[in-house]
Amino acid sequence: MKKVLFFFASVLMLASCENFYIDQNLGGSEYNPTDVRTVDYTLTDADYKNIVTNKDNIAIAEATLVADSLGVVDSTEYKAFLQIATDLAFNKVAMADVYVPAFLTAKFPQFSKGSLFNITYKNCEGAPEYLTTFASTTKYTLSTADYETIWGEGKGGIYYLTPATMMGLTSVLPAEAEEGAILAVVYEYKDTEPSFGGGNNDAPKGFFDGTPESRGFYTTSEAIAAVDAGNIVKDDSIKVGGIISRWFKKSGGWDTYHSVSFFVMDPVSGMEHEFEFYNCYTLNQDIFATYEFTDQYNAICIDSKGREFHLGDTVVGAGKYTIYNGTHELNTNCYLTEWRPVSTASAAPKKAAAAANGKKTVLYQYTEGKWKAYKNDAATVVALPEDVYSALGKDAYVSDKNKNVLTTFLAQEYPYAQAGQAYTVVYVSTKESAYNAIEFVYDGATFVENLGISYTTTAFSLSDVWGSTIYYKQAIIGEGQGKLIVQNVLCDPPLTRVWYYSDAYGMCASGFDNTTSSSYECEAWLVTPQIDLSRAKNPQLSFDQAFNKASNFTEEAAVFVSTNYTGDVTDKSCQWIQLDWDVNEDGTLNVPAGTTWTFQPSGNLDMAAFVGEKVHVAFRYKIVKNEETGTTVSGTWEIKNLLLSEPEN
Repeated sequence: MKKVLFFFASVLMLASCENFYIDQNLGGSEYNPTDVRTVDYTLTDADYKNIVTNKDNIAIAEATLVADSLGVVDSTEYKAFLQIATDLAFNKVAMADVYVPAFLTAKFPQFSKGSLFNITYKNCEGAPEYLTTFASTTKYTLSTADYETIWGEGKGGIYYLTPATMMGLTSVLPAEAEEGAILAVVYEYKDTEPSFGGGNNDAPKGFFDGTPESRGFYTTSEAIAAVDAGNIVKDDSIKVGGIISRWFKKSGGWDTYHSVSFFVMDPVSGMEHEFEFYNCYTLNQDIFATYEFTDQYNAICIDSKGREFHLGDTVVGAGKYTIYNGTHELNTNCYLTEWRPVSTASAAPKKAAAAANGKKTVLYQYTEGKWKAYKNDAATVVALPEDVYSALGKDAYVSDKNKNVLTTFLAQEYPYAQAGQAYTVVYVSTKESAYNAIEFVYDGATFVENLGISYTTTAFSLSDVWGSTIYYKQAIIGEGQGKLIVQNVLCDPPLTRVWYYSDAYGMCASGFDNTTSSSYECEAWLVTPQIDLSRAKNPQLSFDQAFNKASNFTEEAAVFVSTNYTGDVTDKSCQWIQLDWDVNEDGTLNVPAGTTWTFQPSGNLDMAAFVGEKVHVAFRYKIVKNEETGTTVSGTWEIKNLLLSEPEN
C-alpha cells in the first residue's frame, strides 16, 4: 500500500512541477507559441488551382452572382474567378488582393499576427488594346477597273500590280472613310515590270523601285531624309538597302565575333548618302568565316556558308539606327536579310523570289483624310495572305481549332525574328468574314501569343486576418540589406563605401574615412525594390532614423520616389520626386538634430501622389564641400524599420 501511495504522490509532484514551469517560464497555462515571419513567396501553378477550389474563395465569388430587378444574373466576376485556374494568373476582374488572403489562411495556418508575406503572382492583363481596332477591318479586293485605272490608258489587260505601280494603289481605294478605318486590300502582284510594244516581258525588277512601305526597306538617301524629318530616331529598328561601296578594316573583335563593317550606298545618289553596316553578320546572322582586307576597295569576304560578298552586291540589312562621328549606321546585332550578288544582279534571293509573286493582302488605314499603309510602333503588323485560307479548305477562316497556322505563317515569313520582337497577324476569324488580330512575341525559339502576362509583388500582412494594407516592409536589423540596392554617384578614394549595412544600426551612410580621419564629398543612393501601389488608397512611408555629426541634415539626407526608375539613378530619363519631411505640431520639421545617435520615428511621409503607380523609393545621402571654409563635414545617417502602408485606423 505504501508503494502505491508513493507512486501517486510522485505523479502529483511531477504535474505540479510542470505547471510551475509553464507559469513561470511560458506565461501561464494559456500560453500559445508565436511564429512571426517575413516571407518572400511566389505562387506556383498548383497554388492558382488551389485558390479557385478554396471554399472561402468560392463563397466570395458566388456572392457576386446577384440577380438584377429583371432576374438577370451577371456572372462576369464569377467567370473571371474560375479563369484564374485556366490562365494560372489573376486578371482585371478577379484580383489577387481579393482571393489571396483565404489561400494564405489555409496554406500557412501556423503563422502569427505580425507576419508579412511578399506574394509574387501573375496577372493576365489580356491582349493589347490596339488589337480591338482590327475587329472593324473590311476587305477590299481590287477589281479589273481598279487595275485599269492604276495602269492608265494604253496599258490595258494587265491585272496585277508591280513595284512601279504600287504607289497608285491608294488612288482606287474609297474616296472617303471614317478616321481610323482599316482595309485589308487584296491584289495580284508580280515582281517584274511588263514591257510595252514588244520586248522581254520578264525584265528584272528594279530592286529600289517603289516606296519604303512597298518594298520593306529604306534606300540610304530615304533613311537619311527620314532621320532629318524626325521619323527615324536613335535606336529605331529599321531596314536599309543599298549597294556595297566600301569595306572597313578588321575590327578588334574579329577573332571573337567574326562580323564585318562595310558601307552601302544609294544607286542614285552614290556615296553622297552612305550607310555603314557596323559589325554586320550575314544572312540568317551567320558569321563571316574569312575576311582578308587589303584596302577599302579590295577585300575577300566569305561567310560560314561559303557565300562570297563583293563590292557592288546589293544587300538589305536590319539593325538599330545610330549615328557616329557624322556617319549614319545600322548597329546592334546588324545582319543581312537579303543579298543579290553583283555577278547575278537579276537573281533574287530564294525567299524574296518565293514571296514575290501572287495574291497579296496589305493593311491600309484612313488617317487625316488619306489612305496610308498601316503602321504600329508596338509590333510588326501583317495581314494573313489569301493562299493560307485556300489551304484551309472549306473553312476558309482561322478559328481556335486551326489557330496554329498563324505561328506557322510567322515562322516562314520572319525567319530572322529577334527574341522579344512582337508580330501581329490580322486574319478572318468567322464564316461571316469578320476580322480578328493576335499579337505574338518571339521568345527566341517560337512565336508565343501575348496574353499580357505580367508579374506583380504585393505584401500581405496578418493582423486579425490577412490583408494587403502593407506594401513594403523591411526591418533591416536582423534581416540585412536584403533587396535594397546601393548605387554610388560619387565615391572617390580614399572612400571605399558610402552606404553599408550594420548589424547594430541598420543601413548607414557616411562620407567619413577612418584611415585619414577626414570627410569627403560623396553621393550615394539606397534604392528599394519596385513597390506596387496600383491598389493603394492613402499610402504613407515611415522609418526610424538617427543622424549624428551632421552640419545640416536636410542638405545631406533626402528621400525620393520614381515611377520610371531604369536601374540607374544617373539615367537622365528617370524622374525622381523628393518627398516632404514630416512636420511637428509647432511647425518645425520632424528630423534629427544631427547631434545624437538616438533613433527617432520619421513620421508619416505622404505618398498619395503615387497611388496607382509602381514605384521605387530611394534614400539619397550627399555631402558637398563648404565653399566658404573649404572644408567637408559629413554626418552619419542610420535608417531601419522601413514601412510603406496604409495608415492605421
